[in-house]
Amino acid sequence: MSPHARESVAPTRTDPVAASASEIIGGPLGRYAAPARRTAGSVWQPAVAVLAGLSSLTVVFGVLQKGHCFTQGWNNPDQFWHACYSDLPVSSNIGHAMPYLPGAQPLDQPLLSGLVMWLVGLAVPDGSALARQQWYFALWTVLITVIVMALVAVTAASVPQAPWRAAHVALSPVLVLAGLVSVDLFGVLLASVALWAWGRNKVLLAGLVLGLAISARSYPLVLLVAIGLLAVRSGRVGAWRRLAATALATWYVVSLPWLVTNADALLSVYRSWWRGGASYGSLWMVPGLLGQPVPQSRLTVLVIVGWLAALAVGAFLALNLDRRPTVAEVSLVMLVIVVVTGKAVPVQAGLWLLPLIALVGLRWRDHLIWAGFEAINFVAVWLYIAGSSTPDRGLPAGLYSVLLGLRLAAWLYVLVQVWRVARSRGPANPPEAVDQDVVDQGQEDEVDPLAGPMAGAPDQVIARIG
Repeated sequence: MSPHARESVAPTRTDPVAASASEIIGGPLGRYAAPARRTAGSVWQPAVAVLAGLSSLTVVFGVLQKGHCFTQGWNNPDQFWHACYSDLPVSSNIGHAMPYLPGAQPLDQPLLSGLVMWLVGLAVPDGSALARQQWYFALWTVLITVIVMALVAVTAASVPQAPWRAAHVALSPVLVLAGLVSVDLFGVLLASVALWAWGRNKVLLAGLVLGLAISARSYPLVLLVAIGLLAVRSGRVGAWRRLAATALATWYVVSLPWLVTNADALLSVYRSWWRGGASYGSLWMVPGLLGQPVPQSRLTVLVIVGWLAALAVGAFLALNLDRRPTVAEVSLVMLVIVVVTGKAVPVQAGLWLLPLIALVGLRWRDHLIWAGFEAINFVAVWLYIAGSSTPDRGLPAGLYSVLLGLRLAAWLYVLVQVWRVARSRGPANPPEAVDQDVVDQGQEDEVDPLAGPMAGAPDQVIARIG
């Protein structure tokens, strides 16, 4: 087949869940029907147009889920009983003073996220507290809709041979529940753009956007390390050094004005994390719920050990398998370990995983199993918090501990499925030996679309263990 005309794979032919869901629009693609062809350089494909439109409906469902709070206000404990809490309206009273400057209202957000929240707040007209909350939430809803549509387009463009994988972003139940809880999707979009740019050999652009992503959220650091491990294997460490140097320099340049004028305010969010204890969703919160809290100093050590474990497991995956794993596979595995061992696993943490799930091409069955436990946790955490005001109505600590543990187990389940995908496509395995139960959309013969400078490079470092 010509490199200038490739067929995208129809998910209804390969994924039973997608095939069943397609019945409402006429059923799976027929045996003799041909999927739309893609010409070189074309990014806006029919799949992207359809999924971007559907993603806006997903956001609408998220708005409906927050409907009670939108009409009645985000008040305690009512917002928890109705599971419609959101960080966004709570931040509607930021004020006109630029954050992180002396005298401005402090924000518990990384720099870029805080600045965007402040800019949106400037557009909110004066009025009652409820009116300001409604305006602020409405403006963010519009912005998040645009962000989600852009995220769908970037995800599809990152895997042009399988653009329908972006449905994992556009149609995920996690997006309905958590998309309007915080500003995290802004950082997720930046991180995804950085991966796309790296996959297109735009190293400096990738570093620039990745630096902005790190200024908005901390988790993109995991992506940087994952790419570094694969660069070691492929002998493309020089390209990775340019990526890392550009990313860190971008973070520094963006942060410099605030580092000079009010470093305490800029770094307060990181100091709060360092000094903080176990919070909602964290594995380390369970001992506290059972009456034996983990000391703060020991907790920080455990979290650092979690990062080291993620590095070790990522290195094993990147350097030990017969077939070089993809950037998305290593990134997802490492991110799951970092999240599961973190001090807090907020409900919006699932948003960080969605683009990677799409890029890996996880089966919808596995996605929905994970999303089901995310939904259970979404309700459980609010009922547990609300129980502090009305204990006889709230969720008991013991039951919350069990549900918290099940949620983290679901994250590890995703890790295991992705690991199986990575192992099942080794060069020693013939196509018929590939585990079709975990592989989606013809991945067994697919090269890494995000390899970028590493694409086609022979392995230089392989560490055989076991």
